[in-house]
Parts: sequence; C-alpha cells; structure tokens
Amino acid sequence: MITIAVRDEDFHDWKGLLSLLHEAFAYMDARIDPPSSLHLLNEETIARKAQEETLLLMRDDNQLIGCCFLKDMGQKMYLGKLAVKPSLQKSGVGQRLLDYAIDYCRELGKDIIELQSRVELTEVHNFFHRRGFRQTGTTAHEGYDRPTSLTMELEL
Repeated sequence: MITIAVRDEDFHDWKGLLSLLHEAFAYMDARIDPPSSLHLLNEETIARKAQEETLLLMRDDNQLIGCCFLKDMGQKMYLGKLAVKPSLQKSGVGQRLLDYAIDYCRELGKDIIELQSRVELTEVHNFFHRRGFRQTGTTAHEGYDRPTSLTMELEL
C-alpha cells in the first residue's frame, strides 16, 4: 500500500533517502551544467535539511519510493528535490506526491508553490506545465553568463 506523509521523528534512514535521490536524479548528470547540488549532500547535511524544511516521504509498504522537500518562504512554499524511484517514474507516483504537496501547502494557507528546474530538462518543465505551473523567470548559477534554471510557480 502506498502512503505519503510528513517525515516523523522516527525517520532516520538518511542513507536510504540519499540513495533514492541519487538514483532518481542520475539521468541528469550527463545533461546539466553545472552539476546538481545533490552532489553536495551527505547523510549529515540531508538530515539538517530535513530539520529546516518539511520532508514528504512516499512509501510502498515500508520501502521508500519517493520524496520531496518543502521550504517555507512566507506566503510561498519552495518545492525541491522531488524524486521518484526510477522504476516507478511515469507511473503516476510523482503526480500523487505532487498532489499531496499541493494539498499540504493549501492546508497551510500558502498562495504559491515555487520551484526551479534546470534549463536542459524539458521533460521536467513539461511535467510541471501540465500540472498548472508557469514559468516566471530564469536564474544563472554563480559563474555562468547564461540562464541555468527556470523558475516556475503554481498559484494555489
């Protein structure tokens, strides 16, 4: 049975969470420049991130199959590191996780969900466009004179 919930204090499988993220984002490595910030995370830093942000965990029975982070930015919530186990991508699991995140943000009274997606990842842009997100800008990583990410928002 698939469940989605906000991380509770009993969750401490940072190694498993990092593994899920690395597996889910592996396809990006050869495509994006600069490299993903995921490579800067380790068990300690991801645990700290989960203390500072809301971590949603998706499980099939007890197996971790998806996650995302939500960072409170006042009336906005920043959605980051949305990941689904590769064998379940394009099966609707990501949509269920996103729907849960949207409902969670609405319950908190947020007006907007914001995210960033690398310019090279057009399939990711399409996933979010189909779900009502719109591009609101671009950003460039430090040292780059071209846009490296798109900013997208969903009005709640």
